[in-house]
Amino acid sequence: MKKIAFLGGGKIGSAMMAHALADHLAEVVFVYDPFLHEDAICGVKVISALDKDQFLGLDLVVECATAEVLAEHGEQILACCDLMSFSLTAFRDDELTEAVRTVCAKSGHRVYLPHGAILGLDGIFDGRDILTGVTVETIKHPKSLNREDKERTVLFEGSAREAAGLYPRNVNVHAAIALAGIGFDRTVSKIISDPAVDTNTHLIHLMGEGIDFTIRVSSFSEGGVSGTYVPLSACGSLDRVLGGGGFQFV
Repeated sequence: MKKIAFLGGGKIGSAMMAHALADHLAEVVFVYDPFLHEDAICGVKVISALDKDQFLGLDLVVECATAEVLAEHGEQILACCDLMSFSLTAFRDDELTEAVRTVCAKSGHRVYLPHGAILGLDGIFDGRDILTGVTVETIKHPKSLNREDKERTVLFEGSAREAAGLYPRNVNVHAAIALAGIGFDRTVSKIISDPAVDTNTHLIHLMGEGIDFTIRVSSFSEGGVSGTYVPLSACGSLDRVLGGGGFQFV
């Protein structure tokens, strides 16, 4: 049985831990989360500090914490094992991205990029060579953006690289699309705060040679950063990375 660990024990991390344990997918060695005041989650030991030796002997680390945590520990993890990361806004930093590619080439380990809140990330990646324009519009309730707007407000419109720096916890969808498609600088991001909605909605438009795709994804928001769909999506990604199940959609 593979040995895995989690960075982040919030809604997404807890859902994946419970799923992995219930289906006997892996042995969960620890969860790192300095903000938790519990000794264990789902029976898994909680730790509040990390060093590189803790990654030795693991097969996979699942990061569902923050971009800062990924940037600090990503290279150490990949020197020891594979990594599945949800804080994709960290890769707006080209130096980090190149460092990660370098350590992967040396160690032979992989970075898995889950599709998270959106659909069709594999299709975007497959068509990236013929894409000429990509826009991503995200509409969330102000509480999900840590704001108190009383009317619909456009908070940002510009490059995905800028958006990822300004709203690192709210635009991982934009980062995922930028990584799969035409990059952080050419992907256009728009972020809207709307008190009239109770969903997290992402409108994605892709144009290219002979193609014109529009993807609309909307998931009920419980007031947090992620919608209802993301924990389900995360568990599916974990299944595929660990090799669980019979049919595999590729």
